[in-house]
Amino acid sequence: MSDDKRRARQRKERIPEKTLFLLAAIGGALGVLLAMNMKRHKTKHASFRVGVPLLLLLNAVLYGYFLT
Repeated sequence: MSDDKRRARQRKERIPEKTLFLLAAIGGALGVLLAMNMKRHKTKHASFRVGVPLLLLLNAVLYGYFLT
């Protein structure tokens, strides 16, 4: 997230949103959510405000299922 925000400021090639969602979906939702809020990046996008917390819930359910 931090790298994408830096790239945005420098008007360079960005990290695709689907890549950020993929990282969240495969287990990194907590990290994406924390980075999103700490860096105030993608916080205005409804898809991120809703999608990442839902992926975090899905991650938690899957962790609980596979680790118990």
